[in-house]
Amino acid sequence: MKFRQIIVVAATLLMGSTLMAQTTFQVFVVANTDHPDPDAYFEVFEVDGVQGAELTLIRGETYIFQMNNVSALHAFFISTSSTGGDGGASEWMDGVTGNHANGNAAVTFVVPNGAPDLLYYQCSTILHEIMGWKLNIINPVSVDDETPGAGFDLSVAYPNPSNNAVTIGLTLEQARDVSVEVFDVTGRRVAVLYEGTLAAGADHRFVFGGGDLPGGIYLIRATAGEASIERRVTLIR
Repeated sequence: MKFRQIIVVAATLLMGSTLMAQTTFQVFVVANTDHPDPDAYFEVFEVDGVQGAELTLIRGETYIFQMNNVSALHAFFISTSSTGGDGGASEWMDGVTGNHANGNAAVTFVVPNGAPDLLYYQCSTILHEIMGWKLNIINPVSVDDETPGAGFDLSVAYPNPSNNAVTIGLTLEQARDVSVEVFDVTGRRVAVLYEGTLAAGADHRFVFGGGDLPGGIYLIRATAGEASIERRVTLIR
């Protein structure tokens, strides 16, 4: 089964210390064979090849939902409703242009800072309920962060982006107790690569394979005492 959650990583630009992006999703209407909600309509929106794709969008970034021969009966819009199919009564308009798109039109969403943590993409046609799914809205992620005079160095991860595993190196000026952890964009710790004492001078290497984690942006953080260094990595599934 394809991953249902898509965290946007394409077409990124570095703006100061914040990751900015403009990303285009390809939207089709297909027969419902694999939507996560058993009450979904018999036809559903497929986003980048996934029925009922759960998308994670970042505040301040721009997203384009490009329709592909979408019937006028299935007007696509950004909604505050988990079901839609309400004639557009639940329309979310802040930052959105082109709502109720069909044919080969597009909806553009510049996610405002005031957007709620959860929105939806849905069909606005009456009774065409649960054709879309969730839009998780999160805050921007720092690219890299480092404590001045940390006494150790965390290398750039490679390959990055990666569809498999990434390797990262740690070099210390003196032997220290160190932890190397991985966090997702919400700040949740998802992996511990190492905890313990490391010798000085050696280039210690660690591998983050991602396991069953979805594609997206992750932070590898090395901590020794009060000092820490972070490096951003991207997994593509």
